[in-house]
Amino acid sequence: MTEKKITTKRRIFIRAKDRVCQLFSFSQTPDGSIYCASPDFNDAKILSVSIKENGLQINTTNDIGEGKISFHGSGMVTVRPNKIQNGHRLIVKGNHLLNKSEGLIGVRHLFTVFMKEPKYEPATSPLFNRDSDYCLEANEDLNPFILVFFAVPQQGITTEFQFNLHLDDMVNIPNDILGLHGFGLRYHHVFWFAYRTRHMEKWPKYAHVFYCDGYSFPIFIGTGLGVYRLEYRQPRYALNGNHLTITCNEFYPDNYSNPR
Repeated sequence: MTEKKITTKRRIFIRAKDRVCQLFSFSQTPDGSIYCASPDFNDAKILSVSIKENGLQINTTNDIGEGKISFHGSGMVTVRPNKIQNGHRLIVKGNHLLNKSEGLIGVRHLFTVFMKEPKYEPATSPLFNRDSDYCLEANEDLNPFILVFFAVPQQGITTEFQFNLHLDDMVNIPNDILGLHGFGLRYHHVFWFAYRTRHMEKWPKYAHVFYCDGYSFPIFIGTGLGVYRLEYRQPRYALNGNHLTITCNEFYPDNYSNPR
């Protein structure tokens, strides 16, 4: 299901009972680039992965300050502080978003984030003070959760997203999953899905933001063993007329230290 209003900028909030907090700000420029900032990025751990001869290497940038993640139309993804034009860190090349010269518009995973507890409330501009504001709705008390964001073309395309977790990871999970939805930008719809697994009872001290090349994408799985397991999913894409199906299967696992 995708919300249809198209705009170049979005503020993303979450509402759970009486709590309303801002999570992100998204924007998309005429060249197709998508920019995402968050009140929680100041002290977040920004993660990416590279393949080395001895296996996967997790790359981490801490404390970028007030900054953003830039998903360029060309497919390059960067993280940098707002006040430093050339301060890019964790540069990754991946699937393009927009190539106007060839008339191509792409699909890509943007990022996966293990949220820290949302607390930021804009003092002078609350939710829906702007027409472009968008809100995620939680059904019950807000518990720790993971968000995964994808960008898909909004040229009359409907999207079906299929995602599975192991049954063992879903035992005794409260019925407070936020679900699947999306919002429009200039050229793309950004759709998100939220999930929890076992052993995710506590909010991490820092947000953990993970992005890759836009093809495969990481998800966090709780283990109860002092680490979180990372699973890399390799989506399969099928376009039938104007209907896009994205099916996400397991790719390969890794371990990552328990976010605190």
